[in-house]
Amino acid sequence: MDSTLQLLILRFPAFKDLILDQMAANARLQALSADYGEALAAYALWERARWERADAPQAGACARDYRRLVAELERDLLRELLDIDAANERA
Repeated sequence: MDSTLQLLILRFPAFKDLILDQMAANARLQALSADYGEALAAYALWERARWERADAPQAGACARDYRRLVAELERDLLRELLDIDAANERA
């Protein structure tokens, strides 16, 4: 299991089975997951830079931007998972 998939399951444990079932076939879920993994990695880098160089205000601003992006991607992922779950329930 790749690290992005693990992160996704850790973030949305209630949807673990759905994530594992849908990841291979759902292009939107794949794209959102890839974006989420990249945004988390970038946020971690900028957050570390902010702590290492407290005098670098751009590091703090970039960390905030990535934190916001991560939250938006989490919202989009949750919507996608809920939509998939609802479609499965109707089927």
